[in-house]
Formats: sequence, structure tokens, C-alpha cells
Amino acid sequence: MSATLFGVGLTGLLLVSSPATVDAVNPLPVERPIVASPPAFDPGHAAFNLTTGDGLDIGLSVFALFFAPGETLALHASEALSWIDVHGEQAATDDLRWTAPDEPSLTTVTLRSAAGDEMQLNLVVMRRVEADSGDSINGFAIGQYPQQPYRGEEAYRAPDSFIEFMPGLEDLAVSPHFRLGQFLCKQEGEGEARYLVLSERLILKLERILEASNARGWRTDSFTVMSGYRTPAYNAGLGNGENSRHIYGGAADIFIDTDGDGVMDDLNGDGVLDRRDAAALFDLVEALAAAEDQDWQPGGLGEYAPNAHHGAFVHVDERGWRARWGR
Repeated sequence: MSATLFGVGLTGLLLVSSPATVDAVNPLPVERPIVASPPAFDPGHAAFNLTTGDGLDIGLSVFALFFAPGETLALHASEALSWIDVHGEQAATDDLRWTAPDEPSLTTVTLRSAAGDEMQLNLVVMRRVEADSGDSINGFAIGQYPQQPYRGEEAYRAPDSFIEFMPGLEDLAVSPHFRLGQFLCKQEGEGEARYLVLSERLILKLERILEASNARGWRTDSFTVMSGYRTPAYNAGLGNGENSRHIYGGAADIFIDTDGDGVMDDLNGDGVLDRRDAAALFDLVEALAAAEDQDWQPGGLGEYAPNAHHGAFVHVDERGWRARWGR
């Protein structure tokens, strides 16, 4: 399986006339707005778990999986589940198999337990690209991946299939709190389609960090993904190294921005928007890594200060081993 979004809570205003306050100049009662608290964070856990053939553990109410054409999905469920798609409902079983068609497509499946609990899987079949096809796909520049995988690691092998992103897929849910469009490379293309790869393990890791952030008191329904996938061509234009996890769809530069001003919120509560807010998020991720949870995806973690081009942010990836920088 190739290493490969929800609403923002609304703040409402409720005007009340009692009790009222009296203005010192104008003796008429002044109505004061009461700001409604945002709804509690819903982590989007499913009532059952799935395990893929390559060891991915999925316990979320919605999740996307990415496949090369013809690839077979093998799932083991924690209990017997019915498979429901456009063709109908299959008998419940705890071992599920599905073979991807030969052309890029999206298949949405509902898995349902005997108790009626459900999970939605968005199964995305990518476009296969031959090794000698050049530096672009249908006019969208990709560039060159390193010929040899970094440190011989499988996660750094050049992808042979890419998600074919067409207009309308921006809001495709890849998990309860993230959408496919959040991870697009900022590079434009000549044709209608754009292309990317995205690691399922990265999505699981971001969901874990998001849940911990809300438990910490930073109420947010998603992270702002400043940079997700980058083509090797775009990455090189930024002056970044050729082995960046971004070009493999396994990294995200993230920050929390609940007020929509485009920069990291004041996470440490000191009234200043600066690097210390990135440090607070860095420390939270580091604490998750230190807990050595068996489901944790080890990887890189970097802390970045604001500059003239961006605010403070944190880099997270799922390379498979510990790496730290920025401290």
C-alpha cells in the first residue's frame, strides 16, 4: 500500500435583556452579548478497529486509503462487519478483501457492525506512472526523485503511482478532521488535474496530535497545513534537500489558527505571537513520542520561528525513526 477533513466550530452570539447593565451617560439598559462556547471536540473514533496487511491500525469513523491500480486491500476487523457499497451489502465477516480497478477512481465503502456502528472508507485508486515517463504527468511538473532511497529505507522509494486530484476533490475526507485539499502542493499545473502522494500513517499521526492538542485546551477542529506534499521540482525551488519527507507525502508543516489570521495562535498565553507558541506545540508532540505508545508513528519533529514569509510552525513526519531539529 502506498504511503499515503471537518468543519470549524461556530461561535454564536446570544443577545439577552436580563440581567442588563446601565450606561453611566445613557441610563437605558445595555444588552451584552453572551459568547457561546464551541462544541466539545469529537475525536472521531470508530467503535471497532481495522488492521491492514501492512500493519496500519485504523480506528477512525472515516479514513482514506490509497492504492496503485490492481492492488489488493486485505483488512482484518476486530469484529464481523458488513461491507456496503454501490453494489449492495455483503455478508458480515472479520476478514475483508478488495481489489483496486485498473484506472484512477474513488470507491466509498461503509463498514457496519452488528450493533449498527459504522466506518466510512474512501478508497482512492491512483494513476500509475512508468519510470521512463519523464518529469511530468499530463502537464503537471513532478521533477526527479532520488534514484536510490535514502538510507535504503522503503519509505524513501520513489512512488510509482500518484493521486489524480481533480476539481471537486478538495473536501474529500481522508480522516475525521482532514481533507485531501489540505495536502496539495502549492505548485500550479498546465492541465485540469494535479498530482500528489499522501501517507496514511501521516494522517493517523496528525489525528493523534490534534486530539492531544484539544485535550491540552487548544480547541481546534483541524490544523492549518502550511505545507503538505511537495513535488521534487517545487521542493528544489524552495532550496530544500532532495530527501525531504514532503516529496513522499509523509510530512506536514502545521500550526493552530482558530482566528483565521494566517499565523499560529497564542498557544502559551503570553500575549505574544512568536516562536514560543511553536515550542508549545513541539513539546506536546514530543510528549506523545516519549510515551512510546505502540500506535505512535515515529518520525521527524522540527520547530520554526516566524519570519517575513510565515508565522511560527511545527514540522511533523512519519519517517520511521526519531529526528529532531530547531531547538
